[in-house]
Amino acid sequence: MNTTASPFVPFKNKRAFEEIADQIRGLIYAGTFKPGDKLPPERELASQFRAGRMVVREALRTLEQSGLVSVKQGSSGGAYIKQADPEVITRSISDMIKVGGVSLKELTEARLGIESVVLEFAFDRITDEDLNSLHQNIVLTEELVRQGARALEENLNFHLLLAGFSRNTLFMMITESIMNSTRAFLESITPDTKYLKKILSHHKEIYGALKDKDLPAAREAMKRHLLMANQGTSEYIRKKI
Repeated sequence: MNTTASPFVPFKNKRAFEEIADQIRGLIYAGTFKPGDKLPPERELASQFRAGRMVVREALRTLEQSGLVSVKQGSSGGAYIKQADPEVITRSISDMIKVGGVSLKELTEARLGIESVVLEFAFDRITDEDLNSLHQNIVLTEELVRQGARALEENLNFHLLLAGFSRNTLFMMITESIMNSTRAFLESITPDTKYLKKILSHHKEIYGALKDKDLPAAREAMKRHLLMANQGTSEYIRKKI
């Protein structure tokens, strides 16, 4: 990469390392730096930004924590632009939800909006193989519930499967983040078998509507499912308190 014409400008406001990180981040988003590209050496960056090397180092550390760059040591070391990692983004969204103190009501409202949209895309793109995967999930969940298990992961995975059927990476990442947050609420309660069977019956209704290519029925089943799950979880949490 030709570095004679620097894409960087000296920082002015903010904390220095934040502005440097923002500039590099912006250039990555714009495609000036692509996955696999190596950033100029630390000394050169410091000169171009008119900043100390410690400040540049802190900016690179910030970008590394964001999953945008990888800082390597040794003779071939330096800061390299990373390929986007969906897991990093998913963890970031999950952390924001948890740290932000999101309530169960807010989580349910978000799920109603997001999962309804996901369902519509999944409806248009679902294949026979996808339907079989969804059916296998239901069969496994039913067997676990019959044995007296909670089947928490299987119930959450039902929704992750639907997100996958949308063929949209962002929907999948957002849904995974929401499922991680939902797990945090559900792990603190112990639902009875009657409640778990009701959840399972809703999953069967959603599956049946998708199989029958009945979008209105699928929408209604999903809405009824999420509202019932919210009410049930709220009641279990209140009993625990």
